[in-house]
Amino acid sequence: MNIQEFYDSIDENYENVSSRMMGNQKLVEKFVRKFLEDPTYKQIKESVEKMDYDEILRATHTMKGIASNLEFTQLQQKSAKAVDMIRAGEKETVLPVIDEIEKEYQKVVDAIQKLD
Repeated sequence: MNIQEFYDSIDENYENVSSRMMGNQKLVEKFVRKFLEDPTYKQIKESVEKMDYDEILRATHTMKGIASNLEFTQLQQKSAKAVDMIRAGEKETVLPVIDEIEKEYQKVVDAIQKLD
């Protein structure tokens, strides 16, 4: 699967991320592959295990930015929802949203692993 097919497989818009990176397909692919090495998801998991809401907020906010930059809009939106909920004091109800982030993250990771 090439990078355009990757974006199609996760129902995201390759053209948006491509234009953000000046049409450089190799650059897009480089950053998508680097996503696998990013520690943010692990930080989310660890902060949830500790029930450290300050750290959950920081990590989900970071994930929101990374996902936005890579045009992973579904992951970005779920992360933004978690950030907004924690900021609004809805800490007790944020865990189902974290589950949604985990599912979306795994979908993206599985698709990245299928890149040529």
